[in-house]
Amino acid sequence: MLTSKITLVNQEKIEGILKELVQNAYEEVNEEQMLLCLECGDVDLTIATMNHDEFQDAIKENFELDEFGEIITHDKYLELMEDLHEYYVEIFHTSGLFDYFPSGFYEVNGKKVFSETDMLAPMGIFYAPFDEAKKESSD
Repeated sequence: MLTSKITLVNQEKIEGILKELVQNAYEEVNEEQMLLCLECGDVDLTIATMNHDEFQDAIKENFELDEFGEIITHDKYLELMEDLHEYYVEIFHTSGLFDYFPSGFYEVNGKKVFSETDMLAPMGIFYAPFDEAKKESSD
């Protein structure tokens, strides 16, 4: 559930956009059979929404704007984006679309290997957070 230090006038709309972004990310990485690194910017709300006009407009509905249509209270905007990023990552974890692989040791092709970062992968494709760790049925 989305919790924010700022009361949103359009919380449902923002939640819907975030869920759509996660669905789109899933479709892209599932097709490419890719892993997503949680600490490397692969799951970054700012990057995902940089050119997403609908999201940017929905965020602006919650703030007073200057004569150029820019948010006046930038510090409050940054707080909101931090809260929304946490929720965005939570959606990835709870969507049922991704397997989560925390950092740690995994056995891959008979060798013990270490993943330094938390990773996500499309559900059912990988058995460990490494490109060479695809399940047999996915080949």
